[in-house]
Amino acid sequence: AGSGKTVCVTGAGGYIASWLVKLLLSRGYAVHGTVRHLGEEKTGHLRRLENASESLRLFKADLLDYDAMAAAVVGCQGVFHVATPLQMLGPAVTGTTNVLKAASAANAVRVVVVSSMVAVEINPKDWPQELVPCC
Repeated sequence: AGSGKTVCVTGAGGYIASWLVKLLLSRGYAVHGTVRHLGEEKTGHLRRLENASESLRLFKADLLDYDAMAAAVVGCQGVFHVATPLQMLGPAVTGTTNVLKAASAANAVRVVVVSSMVAVEINPKDWPQELVPCC
């Protein structure tokens, strides 16, 4: 399926992304994974995956650092954007924008943005009181 194709997975060390990395490696893709820390404690589970020694390349990259994201995406035909700073809407938007711009600059054919309802927590306690309906 993925023979000869390279994809990038942001947040590769996370729970969902690491399962995606495992699946992609098992299907013959070369994977560029972005992580915040390259140490064994944070990336050992990825380095021990089948085919990782040949087909997984990890990049230390912060979503807010466009140049780091661009370096990770170079040569990739696709990008799976799984990483997100939790409960911070501004950085999440900036990070996603950086990933999309990097993917475009690298001529990636496809980008998949993964998220969930907990990526942005809506907390009425943080709203201005005049906007919170009274009980």
